[in-house]
Amino acid sequence: MAQAFASARSATAGLLLGLAITLVAVVAYSWYVTRQISGLRELQTSITERNRMDSLQLLRIQNTLNSIALSMRDVLDKVEPYPVIAFQGQFQRLRTDLEDGMRREQAVAVARRTPEQRQYLESSVAEFWNAMDRMFDLARNGKEEEARLQIRLSLQAQEAALSIAVARLLVENNESEQQAEQQVIDIYRRVERQAYVFLIAALAAIVLTSVLLIRSNRELFRRLATLSEQRSDLAQKLISTQESTLSYVSRELHDEFGQILTALGAMLTRAAKRNPDAELNESLWEIRDVAQSALDKVRTLSQALHPVMLDEAGLEQSLDWYLPTVERTSIASCRRH
Repeated sequence: MAQAFASARSATAGLLLGLAITLVAVVAYSWYVTRQISGLRELQTSITERNRMDSLQLLRIQNTLNSIALSMRDVLDKVEPYPVIAFQGQFQRLRTDLEDGMRREQAVAVARRTPEQRQYLESSVAEFWNAMDRMFDLARNGKEEEARLQIRLSLQAQEAALSIAVARLLVENNESEQQAEQQVIDIYRRVERQAYVFLIAALAAIVLTSVLLIRSNRELFRRLATLSEQRSDLAQKLISTQESTLSYVSRELHDEFGQILTALGAMLTRAAKRNPDAELNESLWEIRDVAQSALDKVRTLSQALHPVMLDEAGLEQSLDWYLPTVERTSIASCRRH
């Protein structure tokens, strides 16, 4: 029994260990998936979304630079019979729009933008507008041709350089978006791979736990069967011991006490026949009757403990004899009471 309890405790410990390992695996995988989803969300927010907004502002800046280039071409082509100074308001509006676009672009620029790139773009724009202001100063002083020459020699080249710089930033944003998309794909693949690994590990844990449970149940049932057999053997031995004890007590009552009471009755009978005293004889006959009654009770008790018929005729005939006897004894006892 102690071994069965020890085996049950061992199986319980194994099952609890398997359950703990499974729970730890679930918690660890949940934490891992949560981290990956959080990183994916941060990646989409900090890179992909900012790249998109930054690209929109760069496109706006590029469109403004194209408008500036078209306006400078209009000044050089003399399509309209206006002096150069007449275009100052138009260029001022374009300057305001360009500065607003650059301010917005700096607010949403990606974190990988280097300070040198930002400084180059800002300084190039500042130099361009300083050159534009000098050009309008020349036009304001009546030097129209020198102002237009300034556009040809300096402003158009600076505007082209600014457009190229903005185009490079757009290309970098596109490359950054592609890298972000590749990172997103890698995260999905990694999570998918880990999901398969976790599924296999969980199935392995379930299989191992089931095998442990089946083995522990088989061992427990085997021990229970062994204990049942031992209890049956013990019960058989107890019955055999009880039968032998009852048989011994019955034989002793029948042989020893029965012979003693029989001899006592015979002696009392002889004494009563030889004694001429009537009063004493009456007492002796009463004692003989008591001895005979005791003898009958001893024989009845001996038969009740272990009937001789049980050994000679078997259980069935013994019951056929014993039950009516018990019934008559019970009826007689009830009548006496």
